Parts: sequence; structure tokens; C-alpha cells
Amino acid sequence: MHATPSPEVRLSALSRPEIADPRIADVETLARWLDYAFVLPGGFRFGFAPFLDLIPGIGDVADAMLSLYIVLRAIQLGVPRVALTRMVVNIGIETAAGSIPFAGAFFDSVFKANRRNFHLVQAHVYDPHRQPARDWSFLLITALILLAGLALPIFLIVKLLQHI
Repeated sequence: MHATPSPEVRLSALSRPEIADPRIADVETLARWLDYAFVLPGGFRFGFAPFLDLIPGIGDVADAMLSLYIVLRAIQLGVPRVALTRMVVNIGIETAAGSIPFAGAFFDSVFKANRRNFHLVQAHVYDPHRQPARDWSFLLITALILLAGLALPIFLIVKLLQHI
């Protein structure tokens, strides 16, 4: 008789659970095809998302729309709002950086927002009571970086205007 692994065993192997959960099989499939379906020699994984980014104008939007499917499934699965916010921020980071011609496709192949979001959904499915401290930390650090990125140019312009 085969014993079902305990939740602790599943949590320790979040990146590769022994049994694929049918509730998130579609999320894993989409994340895999967009972010890590193919392997280069040396182990680097990539998917179709960087190639979508090479289509001027619509590639980044198409990638973001496909990525939002994972967020919609997370909503259906009852993922907490802080984790949903983190997922949307992941998509926003990838979309913003992906809009830079050619360099954006490289960033997209490295950042892998869909894989990150799949892992967030997976963590919630296996442990619905997980602490959102990591999600809040990520959002706080992202907000601080964004504020610094906005404040620095303003500060430099003010200093420049003071010397004129």
C-alpha cells in the first residue's frame, strides 16, 4: 500500500512535488511553456516569453495577458491579497523591463515572473496558512526601490537647478 506524503514532505519539495496537484496543473503548464520549457546546455531554462517580447508593441502586452491567467487562477484558489499583489508586481516588473528592446527579452528569460507566480500559488495550495511576511517584505523592498528610482532624478534636477 502506498502512503500519501505528509504536507511537510510536500512543502520541503515545493519546486518538484511528488504528485502534481490537479488544481494547479494548468498554472504549471502555462508557467512552464512561458518560462522554462526548454533547456540549453549548462542547464539554463527558458520558454516562449522572451520570444514574445521580441514582437514590437504587442509582445509585452501579450506576455502580460497570458501571465494574468495565473493571477486569475490564484484568485479562484483563494490566495491571499498580499500574495496576489506580489504576483501582479512580478508581472509589472517583467513587463516594464521587457519593454526595453532586446535587453528586455534577456531580462524576461532570467526573471521568469510566471515561474515565480506558479511557486506562490503552489505554496498557497500546499500550505494555505503560510505566513505572508515574505510577500510583505518583497512588496516593501520593491516600493522602496521604486520610490528611490523616482526620487533620485528629482533630487538631481533640483541640485542641478540650484547651480544654474
